[in-house]
Amino acid sequence: MSGGNAGPEAEIRVVRLAADSPAAALTVIRLLALLPPEWPCSTRVSADRITLLVGAGPDAARAAVAGALRDRALRGWYLPDTHGW
Repeated sequence: MSGGNAGPEAEIRVVRLAADSPAAALTVIRLLALLPPEWPCSTRVSADRITLLVGAGPDAARAAVAGALRDRALRGWYLPDTHGW
């Protein structure tokens, strides 16, 4: 992490919009596997929301998560502000 900061640099939330989407516990594992391996990450998971605390700048983290969410295995999960929320 930059600047000697031991904490995350970006907090990214994804939400489940479709009831038939994969469960959050499985989705978070798949999502983390699609992010750059050098980024430290921690998570908070509930039934319909995943919060990622990512050791990367906010723009880079959002872009990487948006790219990962294009994977078919993550269908039904979205970044809220990409849908006008």
